[in-house]
Amino acid sequence: MRGLTVITLPFPVSVNGLFADGKTRRHKSQRYCDWLIDAGYALNLQRPPKIKGQVILHYLLQEGIDNRRRDLGNYEKCVTDLLVSHGVIEADDGRIVREITLRWSRAGQGIQITIISVQEEDFVPRTSIAS
Repeated sequence: MRGLTVITLPFPVSVNGLFADGKTRRHKSQRYCDWLIDAGYALNLQRPPKIKGQVILHYLLQEGIDNRRRDLGNYEKCVTDLLVSHGVIEADDGRIVREITLRWSRAGQGIQITIISVQEEDFVPRTSIAS
């Protein structure tokens, strides 16, 4: 493994709230646009390095911010897309992102992102539980 980067951002928007339907096509919701501005500003303040090559992403999301039942998997998309749009990682496809883990955490605020830079030979996929 080559490097480790930790970033903290505001709590993300659920994938269910990213887009609104317009008269002719979908567009980014106001809530998503607001989050993109706030999260982009928070990201820029932390000055993360531009990471080239393959990465593993670990996301720790703030648990218990309200009494809503939340689907953990719905919070990955906008965060990963933000990392790509700001050039922190090269892309979000399987050539670059080799693994993503999501966890709830009572410690911290918003979402803590840990990016681990890996070399192709360092990445050993976990054994499938289906086999």
